[in-house]
Amino acid sequence: MTTPSQPLRKIPKIKSITMSGYQYGPLPGKSYGNARAMGFAPRSSVVEVQTDEGIVGYGEASGSPAIAKEYLKTLAPLFIGRSVYDFEQVQSFVFNKMYHSGVQNGLTGALAGIDVALIDAIGKTLGLRACDLIGGCGATRLPVYASTGYFSDDPENSYEDMLRKVAGMKFLGAKIKIGRGIKSDVERTRMAREILGPDVLLIVDMNGAYTGDVALASINAMAHLDIHWVEEPLPPWDLRAYTELRSRSPVPLSAGEAHYTAREFKALIDNRCIDILQPSIPYCGGLTEARRIAFLAQASNLRIAPHVWGSALGLAVGCHFGAALPGWPHTDHPAFPSFLEYDVGAGNPLRDDMLVTPIRMEDSHVHLPEGPGLGVEIDRDAIEKYRVC
Repeated sequence: MTTPSQPLRKIPKIKSITMSGYQYGPLPGKSYGNARAMGFAPRSSVVEVQTDEGIVGYGEASGSPAIAKEYLKTLAPLFIGRSVYDFEQVQSFVFNKMYHSGVQNGLTGALAGIDVALIDAIGKTLGLRACDLIGGCGATRLPVYASTGYFSDDPENSYEDMLRKVAGMKFLGAKIKIGRGIKSDVERTRMAREILGPDVLLIVDMNGAYTGDVALASINAMAHLDIHWVEEPLPPWDLRAYTELRSRSPVPLSAGEAHYTAREFKALIDNRCIDILQPSIPYCGGLTEARRIAFLAQASNLRIAPHVWGSALGLAVGCHFGAALPGWPHTDHPAFPSFLEYDVGAGNPLRDDMLVTPIRMEDSHVHLPEGPGLGVEIDRDAIEKYRVC
């Protein structure tokens, strides 16, 4: 006896796609930054997808909000009226049709915002979490490292102040900014090790400011301070230098914040450029693309540590991505935690005030937001003053 099959559920369609852009700062006399420039300002391009059933999903696009909004004008008509499950169909069409534009730009960032917003909307429609939709939920409590130690012009938030703040919060790991010369690198790293103590996993970020020879000299000069990994020692396009540096470096290398789509990460892997892959979900192409990158990492037996910086919405997305990552090659005893990045370096209302229910962080771990989809709602009133488009 056979059981009659159930009819297919009506598939929700995409009714509209809109975007709101926010930016905090830079504030006069209180700028901070990295080896390349000062005056960086947290920003967030919040993409909203509304379905024909009235469900609204949130995502975040990378880069300048004004540029992301212009790309969205081109992309939105390609999605309107289609199934909420059609992202990969449209993504492939866009990249194939617009191949002259490349992928390392705001086009990929805008697609990332749409992708995450669709996954959020699907989760809300089905009553499932985003992590359930992209691989399952392996954890609801995720280890983080503190992103701090920026170059600062703020007398009330100096480099030493940032380090002491992190030391008091008992993080498992911490990342500092370097890349302004070997002497400066050693001094900043030495101070971080003294203030944070011997047990904190110390990460240094050069933001791609060096050539291969200078990066190697700096790494050799700091290695005795027990560096966990060196992030972006070289520009993202210099793959040959990455390969040569990795073969000689006494410290593991990481990169990914400035790399887009699984194809670019495949080049990093195939050329044996780095030890840790760091996809930034709003830049690399969204959760769908990040999952492809995670598969490549697993197939190549490489660590993955997603880059998260800017807003609370991006942190929520990173939480669901981290929760869906299975452990490999270990089972219950990883050598090091699979970290998420958690920015604590300077005041940022787009991180602290954006969500109706803030993401909870305690004991060097963040808790996965509860509820369907991403499990978050944007507090528009709290961040409206920072709206730029």
